[in-house]
Amino acid sequence: MAVSMGLSGRKISGELNEPGFAGLLCRQPSDDVLHRIASSPGRRVDCGPVQLTGPGDRTFSLGENHAFAFAGRLVNAGELAADRPGSAIGRHDAVTAMERVRHDGLRAPAKFRGHFAFAHWDEAAGCLWLASDHLGRRTVFYTRLEDGWAFASSLRRLLALPGVSRQLDEGFLAAALSDVPVEPDATWYAAVRRVPAASVVELHADGKQAVRQYWCPDWGRRLAYRKDDDYVEQARVLLDQAVARGIGQSETVLCQLSGGFDSGAVAATAARLSMPGRIHALTVAPPHGMPVFEHPSIFGDERPLAGTVAAMHPNMVWETVSSAGLHPLDENPTRLFVTCAAPARGALSAGWYAPLFERARDLGARTILTGGMGNVTLSWDGLCGLASMARRGEWGRLLREARRLGRQNGISTAAALRRYAILPLLPPRLQARWAEFRNGSRPEGERFSAIHPDFARAYRISERRLALGQDYPGDTLAMQRRLLSYVQSSPSTADWIDALFGMDAYTPLADADLLEFCFAVPEEQYFRDGQTRWLARRVLADRLPPDLLRETRRGFQCAEFLHRLTLQREQMREGIAQLERSPLASRILDVDRMRRLMTGEWPTDAASTGFGEYGAVLHRGLHYGQFIRWAEGGNQ
Repeated sequence: MAVSMGLSGRKISGELNEPGFAGLLCRQPSDDVLHRIASSPGRRVDCGPVQLTGPGDRTFSLGENHAFAFAGRLVNAGELAADRPGSAIGRHDAVTAMERVRHDGLRAPAKFRGHFAFAHWDEAAGCLWLASDHLGRRTVFYTRLEDGWAFASSLRRLLALPGVSRQLDEGFLAAALSDVPVEPDATWYAAVRRVPAASVVELHADGKQAVRQYWCPDWGRRLAYRKDDDYVEQARVLLDQAVARGIGQSETVLCQLSGGFDSGAVAATAARLSMPGRIHALTVAPPHGMPVFEHPSIFGDERPLAGTVAAMHPNMVWETVSSAGLHPLDENPTRLFVTCAAPARGALSAGWYAPLFERARDLGARTILTGGMGNVTLSWDGLCGLASMARRGEWGRLLREARRLGRQNGISTAAALRRYAILPLLPPRLQARWAEFRNGSRPEGERFSAIHPDFARAYRISERRLALGQDYPGDTLAMQRRLLSYVQSSPSTADWIDALFGMDAYTPLADADLLEFCFAVPEEQYFRDGQTRWLARRVLADRLPPDLLRETRRGFQCAEFLHRLTLQREQMREGIAQLERSPLASRILDVDRMRRLMTGEWPTDAASTGFGEYGAVLHRGLHYGQFIRWAEGGNQ
């Protein structure tokens, strides 16, 4: 699909991939819809009232009774083969998924591992199953038509079908602009639903539907190993397994490598498992000599620490990628909208990351392993365990840990107790009042949002934030539930990375087996003697350098953001003028605030420039506004 469209006058062009599948469940579909399905690329399958189209090796017809389509990756196909000797399982991930679903029904996806989505029609049952993976990294979108249902594994393919409404869901926009979790099945479009993570949606031609959750962590499970080292050894086994699954049969093993624990854990593990073969590791870094955003708690240049990881593994071929200029995705976000029919929350980093995916593609990689989700699983910091100790009444241990934590952070024991043990147990409404009383501050999601105050009030964003506990700490169980829910309901980047770059970004640290283990590990394994991420520091001691494991700062993506924003200054000025002429965008966005930032004194010192005002309010707000105008036809 060729694209040539631009707001700034500079054209970009290229071919979009067509990943995934699309289809209909209709007794008598209209000729227009049938024609659009028939003209879609890939294999066409007709099975009773179901019409499917998708890649030839992932779309199947089994006689007149079954039809199946698969998107994404099933990374444990070989493991599933051991359960059915002599079957076709294990030859191909899509074939494996199909056979498992036919034999095991709704029990099948709970055993799948990977980023996947599928559609399965069973004539005997008279229903269509649409499924999403455990975290919703791949999913299926669907909408009700007059005479049935339309569905697709990407928004773009679904919206291409006649009769599918493009009206935006304003409640979703309000939540997304405010970083408040959305409903599990909501999308940017009012008429379009998504299959929730870890769920199967059952659709019938007569309009009936049901949602069935096939997986959820056992929140009450707690491991009780005899020795501390037992947790370390089991975590290493599961980490190795998760990375090995991600590598699969790849001829070119490629990892994204930053200066943190998580991507380092994945890249180092991949290097160990690939010996004596080599792997590639890529680090995105600011151009040498360019001013970057600095803060005592962060590092903006990840090269030094990433380099120490590469030096520790002789079979790791390490490169850094950077760009002093803008990428076409920076200059014209329309290509992103055309690709995934949605904006990107991290739009400022989309163009920053793009050279990494392009270099990975040039190296021949089809999959890039990343460190995503690590801070929710293996490298959980454990600080919320102090609130759990207080809830359980473990006063002696709590006092010891607070004293040690206070010494390390330069605060009193009383301050550590108040911040990490007492306040998190208060209801979010009381926490909010305390923050206002002490600091006069509101959560970052409220302070650094481009949402118009009237629009936020209309959708009760502050009340929703308090009801969900968003931005307010809790004990371990509360935080794990909130973070998992936020990840599962957040729009995935898998579609646009695949469509734009032909690349599958896979996150081994989100592997369901590793996740279930990490959620069941006792809190004291994560936080001990005032030290956070205690489990990860021990697990990774055999594969990451000591300097990295001693690091307490975190990396900052796109630390040269001020330079990149400055290059876009005139383009942003024009974009805000366009938003002012859009009644819808002006009602949703605080355009006045964005204009004041644009017309005020432009910052020149990256080190002292706060990211929130310019990165979150100005750039992200403008990006969302451009999407609103694109969706309503303002860019045509």
